Amino acid sequence: MSTPNTQQGNWERRWHPLLSQWVIVAATTGNRPWNGAVVGGSENILPSHDPSCYLCPSNVRSNGVKNPNYAEPWAFDNDYASFSADAPTFDHEQDDPLMRRDSNRGRCRVLCWTDDHSKTLASISRENMHAVARLWQQEYTTLKQDPDIAQILIFENKGQEIGVSNPHPHGQIYATGFVGDTFSRLRKSQADWSATKDSKLLLDLIARSEYQQSLKIAENEHCIAIIPYFARFAYECWIIPKQAVQHIGQLTDAALNDLADLYQGMAKTYNVLFQRESPNISLLYNAPCDDHPDNAHWQFHIVMQPPLREPDKLKYLAGYESGSANIVNPVQPEMAAERLRVAFAVQHEAEA
Repeated sequence: MSTPNTQQGNWERRWHPLLSQWVIVAATTGNRPWNGAVVGGSENILPSHDPSCYLCPSNVRSNGVKNPNYAEPWAFDNDYASFSADAPTFDHEQDDPLMRRDSNRGRCRVLCWTDDHSKTLASISRENMHAVARLWQQEYTTLKQDPDIAQILIFENKGQEIGVSNPHPHGQIYATGFVGDTFSRLRKSQADWSATKDSKLLLDLIARSEYQQSLKIAENEHCIAIIPYFARFAYECWIIPKQAVQHIGQLTDAALNDLADLYQGMAKTYNVLFQRESPNISLLYNAPCDDHPDNAHWQFHIVMQPPLREPDKLKYLAGYESGSANIVNPVQPEMAAERLRVAFAVQHEAEA
């Protein structure tokens, strides 16, 4: 496959059809002389069990609760939650339009991927990764039964560069009593598309030839990994089931395993690309679980957003992007997909 022209797609805006905003592709900015901060370097070697870690099996957390001696992926309510089922309610009859407030009702969960403190989702066994995906599915299915929950975001913040407070391999769930801004935008965009096309936006997107060629990273029977044409971050990857599913609870066992395999493959691919344990933010976009009719048009997908533009350089959202909300991507998405395809093949061959 030929290498994409680095000038094609440079100095242009690309429309993000799900967020309804422009993304700026400016590949030349990646070549600017850099005298700023660099990250990475030597990595700490972690023990398989850290007696001081609040998430390791059998350890006592800071609130005095002792963890079980777990071996499988394990979840519990966050001891320091951002949302609470006991959040106060407010009388809105006398609301001041300039001083509005509302209840922060919800639940926060911590998900421990493995008992081994030294591992990541890139290094756990395939069987362990499948168990993690089953935990994702079980947690979503359980939380959506709560009538007070309107949105469930399963996510992982990985790496010191992200600001992770504990290196033990884990993720979180924020299950909230309201539908947030990004979810509202995603829902409206997908519903508007279905109203005119009688099909799902993301399924139409991955059916295009570009997503079968220049923007595809890898695929298996049930899922495909792509870099979106409108990627906001340099090596942003989306993993999308090929069949219509609104949420992870609707995936069959075979599709769930394929999702887990492709996710783990991408986690390993980032490590190959950056030649280090790559920091990453992963977001599982399930349909909101309120009773809104537009939820029917949602397509479940995972978004992976490593904050690196190069192995030692972070992508910062500084003045222009913070002020305008229009992200500048310093790597042409087609070029990023080419690099990730190569790295995916390297990690796949290494395991063959």
